[in-house]
Amino acid sequence: MQPAERVSTMIIGATMLGLGLASRIGRDALVIEPSNGVGNEFIRSFKLSDRKYAPMTASGIELHRELVRRNVTDAEGRLHLPGMMPVLIRHIAGHKLNVSMQTQLVEVRPRDGKFEAVCYDASGFRHVVADRLIDTTSRCVTRVERGRIKAKSLNMMLLGSPDAGGLEGMPAYALFQGHFPNETVLKYVLDPMDDWITARSKLFDFWLRRPESLRSCAFMTHADEFDMAFDAPQAPIAPGWDWLPS
Repeated sequence: MQPAERVSTMIIGATMLGLGLASRIGRDALVIEPSNGVGNEFIRSFKLSDRKYAPMTASGIELHRELVRRNVTDAEGRLHLPGMMPVLIRHIAGHKLNVSMQTQLVEVRPRDGKFEAVCYDASGFRHVVADRLIDTTSRCVTRVERGRIKAKSLNMMLLGSPDAGGLEGMPAYALFQGHFPNETVLKYVLDPMDDWITARSKLFDFWLRRPESLRSCAFMTHADEFDMAFDAPQAPIAPGWDWLPS
């Protein structure tokens, strides 16, 4: 068995919050991400905010400048979500952040004031001992009963601009403008208990019966992840162990 790795902070999820925390802490923070993407809670869920991004840290300001330079965002804060991924990867490499992609958390348990975690990646099992544990995943993978879903949507990317009056009489969806003129995200509201198959069926049925104001748009693709909100925006699980969903 390989000796355990020791870090000050173990961050679960290469989310926007997780990467921000890692940028602030430095190389002594380890980020564990099960997928091959970063910022998935926004990028792969097609989650656009109606609020302008206002960076407050040096690394955030640097990242924002890079997004503007690469024409991924504009002065109004509108984002081209697919363009964010390579910029975030460049940020990770440039700051030499300690991020382990395609690494699954198998088990975590507190012991002697620290946290022992077992992870699995292409090289096999890894054992990590951390002084602090921060779970930034939407579902709280380190303590699954904490992630109580309050609202859920399945978003879709449209090509084109809806005609005026697209929201009238249709509370089941909302529209958000991307960075480019013909880039529109439709947020289709689901029941919080809907599974993936049910959600896709509802979305496709809605699109087949969509209002006339959306007939000028083309359905490009739907998100790979749910856009979700939770009853509690954050929750301490144990001393030194926090759930901070991004």
